[in-house]
Order: sequence, then structure tokens, then C-alpha cells
Amino acid sequence: MRSLDQARALCESYLPGLVDGLSKIPFDQRESSGAATLPVFRASRGPGLVIPKDYGGLGATPLDAVRVMRAIGAHAPSLAVGTTMHHFSVATLFTFAESIKNSGMEWALLEAITSRNLLVSSGFAEGRPAQGILAPTMTATPAPGGYRINGSKKPCSLSHSMDLLTASVAVPASDGGQQTAFLLMPATLRGITRHPFWGSSVLAGAESDEVRLSDVYIEDELVIPTENGPDGMLDDLQTTGFIWFELLITASYLGMASALVERALAARRAAITDRAALGTRIETATQLLEGAARAMMAGETDNDALARVLMARYGAQDAIADAARQAVEMLGGMSFIGSPDVAYLIAACQCVAFHPPSRASIAAAMVDYLDGSGPFLMSDTGPAAATPAPQPPPVPTPQRETAPVRAPQPVPAATPAPAPESARPPAGAAVSASPPAPAAPAATTAPTGPAPVAKPASLARPATPYVVAPTETPRVAGQSTMTADDAADWDNATSLFDGAEGLRLTARDCDLRYWFANVPERTLRGNVVGYAPGLVTPDFLREPGPLRDALIQEVAFRALAEERAARAIGYIVACAPDSTTMEFYATQLMDETRHAMIFRNHLRNLGVDERDVADVIAQQTAADQAGILDPLEELGMPIVRDQQDFLGGVVLLTILVEGFLAPSFELSERKWRPLDPRMADMEKGAGIDEVRHLAVGTSIIREHLHQHPDDKERLVELIRGGMRLWEQLPVADQLNRWENWFQEGIAPHVAMIGDYEIWDGRRLVDTTPEERIQKALEVTSTVHSTRLTDMGLGRALIF
Repeated sequence: MRSLDQARALCESYLPGLVDGLSKIPFDQRESSGAATLPVFRASRGPGLVIPKDYGGLGATPLDAVRVMRAIGAHAPSLAVGTTMHHFSVATLFTFAESIKNSGMEWALLEAITSRNLLVSSGFAEGRPAQGILAPTMTATPAPGGYRINGSKKPCSLSHSMDLLTASVAVPASDGGQQTAFLLMPATLRGITRHPFWGSSVLAGAESDEVRLSDVYIEDELVIPTENGPDGMLDDLQTTGFIWFELLITASYLGMASALVERALAARRAAITDRAALGTRIETATQLLEGAARAMMAGETDNDALARVLMARYGAQDAIADAARQAVEMLGGMSFIGSPDVAYLIAACQCVAFHPPSRASIAAAMVDYLDGSGPFLMSDTGPAAATPAPQPPPVPTPQRETAPVRAPQPVPAATPAPAPESARPPAGAAVSASPPAPAAPAATTAPTGPAPVAKPASLARPATPYVVAPTETPRVAGQSTMTADDAADWDNATSLFDGAEGLRLTARDCDLRYWFANVPERTLRGNVVGYAPGLVTPDFLREPGPLRDALIQEVAFRALAEERAARAIGYIVACAPDSTTMEFYATQLMDETRHAMIFRNHLRNLGVDERDVADVIAQQTAADQAGILDPLEELGMPIVRDQQDFLGGVVLLTILVEGFLAPSFELSERKWRPLDPRMADMEKGAGIDEVRHLAVGTSIIREHLHQHPDDKERLVELIRGGMRLWEQLPVADQLNRWENWFQEGIAPHVAMIGDYEIWDGRRLVDTTPEERIQKALEVTSTVHSTRLTDMGLGRALIF
């Protein structure tokens, strides 16, 4: 089909490889939950499609964006609908950046989205009858330096794959009332949870589950009040955002209908006059949308322009539904029966009618505009009457089995792939979207739509499919009530997996007196080597094989990493500005030195001769030392050794070293517990220390910024540079290597491991390498985002 082929060609020019990449994924996988299409979208630089080139984006005009989204909708409906809300959010952001109301922060945010291919989730209007699309669904309570956010968004497109989360929120106004504001936050903040909501197989790939926020803290600079124009009209920025949304979401459905029309024209089954009528009908929708896009390019973005765009949307909506129905009729019953794609596309096309605003909700405003009796007002409430909007006729929904609700986990191969022999050490060396489309669309929940437009503001995820998770119990983002003494107690200390990232301790709490009174007896319990005398290392861990390979390499790397950290901390002790911080970092120097000692000692437990320990460490860690530890040292040593920058050293140690590595070390404790209790105890004791180091480092930075707010930008830039470096380090390769060896090695010991749970409700023997890595990365993201936000440096998470 000529116009669709032109759209595909344009899509290829903006997003090279996207259409071909999507075509290689089976259609049912593209459309099922699991985010199969998003890695292809990111790889083609899709997140930057509508961001202007000045901000590092691809600079698609409204007309080009409409055509590209049409092409995507024809190949991957869920991807088109899910990413529309991303484009809406970033279009709003760059519109704000180019206005006189900008804060200067928008430029950096846009560049971060384009350079890191971040996905922004947006889902302002809930799917409820009479729910105003401008009405905030969350509340903000003032807190020191920011707000605590509570509420829910459902459906929320890209809920499982988002890097950033946008929403409308009600904040206290200066007059004592409530004011609508726009917020943007990292999706990894503690207190953000996902819950099953999407009940249909249609457009399931848009990941439109519920997202809840429970006492989530964000800094005030990321909560931006909005304004209304005269007589209740939306201001120009809000209006521009709505226009982008209406154009792109309708273009997505135009692509779905175009795919059906293309098939019908190619089949040549109907009379030539009917085929001409079909093509004309779908091109009617095309011309309506492209005409509205051209008007936007000509500068028509006021309230009158919004009214005209909505009329174009409703006209295109009718043409899309008509063309899809006619195309399926031309294809015939056997095509419908024999091709699940046909049934799916006709069902998906009906969902265009469910996106806000409904015709009924703006009917009075539209009449006022048309007859000239008043301006077009986008009301903040739903329709005055309870009369439902006209619904399309029932559409058969493809019978597709819905995946059962279960714990999030990747979809592994039947048998984990063993690590290649070449990589193994020598044996002796040791996924808001559209609503569901059930058989009776009238029963379908309304979808996500845009909200008031104002200025909006992760760690890498493993590319594994998501499975709808059971209801989560949110970990409230408040401060831990644990005392400093309990934080050092072997039996009472909380782990990072269980929420210890909220612990607050200061250098004054954890001075030398504290260390001598608590660590030797309450943490170590007198066990200098990190484990109780009665624990043993099983003989099978001294035998060559993948399990020993995994353990030897983990222990060797831990020994080297802890030693390198201790040497760097010596410089922090030397440039500490006062005796309190000097005492604390002297205790951390002792902790890290002890950790290095106990892991070296454990190599002896595993059968390495004492004279060979240094050589085994060098041999086993050569690649990881060069790829991970050396670059980190090259970044940090000039700061603490040459510049004697105490705060810079604390930031790098707390955020980039302790903050990133501690969760993976805790995973090590949990997975080795049933196999090597000595290793597990050593990791647990070291983990208690690391939690204390993280908490005190955070408080030092927070207190410094409170006294020296002018130093914030310098530290943010330092963190950004460190994060850019971290993203380039081969940490994922290291974890994959270890976890695949571990998976291969535990096969003979399944009976011994039994029902041991690596975390609540999940047996170790049922996990996969990908799932364990994903869990560690999730905890890392939570620790990272919570600590940075607590320091007052949360902005660094999204730059």
C-alpha cells in the first residue's frame, strides 16, 4: 500500500532497523506481555524520535512522527500505543524547555533521555467513568526538601519497563487550597510498586498494569505546578501536549487498520470498486491526521487548534473503525479463522474509541466552539450527564491464553547454557496503553490519557521478559527506625533485600567507640574469620567443576575488590575534615581490610595452598580487574589522592562502589547459604558492615549539602560521570559468568538444597541465572535511587 510503504520508509530513515527487527519477532510475542519489542525500539533510538536535534534527539516533525507511528502500529500495535505516552511526555518537556517558563533543567533531562534511551511512562487519566482527565490521581504531602507522593495510576503504559515516571499530582497551593502539578521521578524509587491490572490479551504488550506510589519521596525541583489560561482554558503548554497525544495515539490505530487494508487490497478478493472505496476510507483518516499535523507545524497550537485536532481525531476514528471492518469482511471468514493476526487487529482497532477525551465529555464545549457562543474549554471534570458514549458493535476477540499471575521471572531456556570451557578457569587454579478489547467493548475500562502539561524532569535492566507480578507489598519510603546498635547486631540487622536502604546513621553514631563496642561482639560474635568454628566447607566444593569455578572466582574477586577499596579509603581518612569523619572512615578501613583477609582465608578453605593464594587471585581476577576495578580506580584515585577531595571521594565510594556492589554481594550470601555456610556467613557479616557504610556516607553528603547547597551541581556532575562509566563496565558479563557456572554446578545437589528459599516465596532450585541477576539489579536500583534522593541528589538519577 503506497502510503503505508512511504510511512515504513520514513520510519527506517528515523529508526534504522526497527521494522526489520520487529518483523523477526513472531506477532504473538510482539503483542504479549514481556516487552519483547522494547529492546528493538531502544536500539533504534526510538525514545528520541520527537525530541529536537538541539537536545540530541532525532527531531521528527509532527507530520513525520504521525507517519512513523503509523508504520509502527502496523507492525507492533502494543509498542505503538505504549510508546505514544512516552512521546507525549517528552514532547511536553521540550515544549516547556523552549518556553519562557523553563528552569534550565529541561535541557539536561532531554539529553539524558536521548543519550541513554530512557523510556518515560505516562498515564494521567484513570479508566473510570466521569474521571476528569485533568484531575490528579495522586497527592503530595510537603516534606523537608520535597514531597511524599501517594496514589495510583491504572492503566499505566510501560509500567514494567519505564525508566522515568510522570504523573499529575495535587499539591498544597499558597491560598490554602490544592493546585495541580506535574512530577517526574525515577521509576526505581522505593515505594513504587506494580500490580496486575490488564485483563485482556489485546495490547498486552503495552505493559498497562497498575503502578502504586506509597509514601514516595521526591525532591521539590521535580514537582512543577501548572497553570490554566484565561476563562479556564488550558495554557499553551498543556494544549500543545494534548495535540501531540491525539495525533500520535490516533496514528497508532491508523497503522493497525492500515495493516488490515493492505492485506485486503493484496488479496484482490473483492470487486475493484469496493477495494477503491476501502482505500479511500483509510486514506480519509490519513489525510485528517496529516492535515492536523501540518497545522501544528505551522504554529497552530492554541485552544482553537486543539478543538480542530479533536474533530480530526474523531473523524479519523470513525474512518479507522469502518476501514478495519470492511477489510476483514473482504478478507473473508477463512482468513479470520486461519490467521489470529486478523482477529487481533480488528479487536485492537476498536480501542481507538476508548482514549480520552470521549466525545460525550467535550460535547458541550465543542458545540460552544462551533456555534461561536464561547471558547473551547477542556473541562477538568467528566461529562455532566451519565449518558455513555456511543459504543462500537461487539468485535470478536482472538482467543489467546492469558499467562497466570506469578512472581516476576525471566523466561529461561529449558536447560541453562553452561559457561564455555574457554571462559572457565583451570580446574586446579581454582514490558498508557489502550484498554482491553473484550467481546463487548462497552465493558472495557477507559485508557490512559494525557494530563495537564507542565515541565517534567536507572540502571540498566537485563533484557528479560516480564511476567505479570502478584500484588506487591510496598516498602514505604520512610526512614528506618532501627537503632545504630541493632544495625550492627547479627540477629537484628536488616539486609538490603529487606529494606535496609532506608537506614539512617551518622558519623557521630558510628565513631570508634561505637565500632569497638558493637562490631567485634555483635557483628562478628568473636569470629575473626567471619564464620562460626562449627561450620565446614563441603568436600564437593574442593572438586573441579562449575560450582567450584564459580565460588573460587567470586571469592578471589571479593578479596581483591575489598583490598583495593581499603587502599582508597586510606586517602579518605587522610583528608577527612574533622575527627568524627576521620574516626568513621578509619573503622571502614578496618572493615574493608578485614573483608579482604577473610576472603583470602576462604580460598585456603577451598583447597588453595597458602603460598598460591596471591597467584590464584591474580589469575582468577585478571579480566575483571582490568575491566571493572582498574577503571573505577582511575576515576576515583585522582579525586582522593591528588585533589584530596573528601566529599568527592565519599560520593564515589558510597554511590558507585558500595551502592552498586553491595546488593550483588548479598545475593551471593543467599545463594551460597545451603551449599557453603562459611561463605554465606562471611557475606552476611560483610553485608552488615556495607549497610552501615552506605548509611553514614549518605548522611555525610546530606549534611554537607544542607550547609553548602552551592556544591550540589558539582557533586551531581561527579555522579553523572561515574554513572556513565559504570554503564560501560562489563559487570553484566561477570554476573552472567558466575551465575551460569552456579546454575550448572547445583544440578547434582538439588536434593540437598531442597526447599530452601533464596528470598520469600522463591526456592533457590527454581530460579534461573537471569532471575537472580535481575533481582540483584532491582535491589541495586532501589538502593541507588533511595540513597541519592536521601542525599538531595535525586536529580542525578535522570540526567
